[in-house]
Amino acid sequence: MSRSNQIDEIDVLRIVNQWVASAGGESIAATIIGISRQALNAQRNAVKRFSDRVLAAAGLRRVVTVHYEFIEGAE
Repeated sequence: MSRSNQIDEIDVLRIVNQWVASAGGESIAATIIGISRQALNAQRNAVKRFSDRVLAAAGLRRVVTVHYEFIEGAE
């Protein structure tokens, strides 16, 4: 059985929080990746979306997909 590579926002938050804890806290984690503690805090509290820099530090990347569907009743 293979692990799914798709995760939801709750998983992302959990993984980022684990990375912050393993780095030694929010201030240290922010310093490591070159952003302010306030910017990292805003992302962890869903005020702003996670930046590519934060995601990469936590071992993640954002993948955007597009899908199409039929509109009911459209001809």
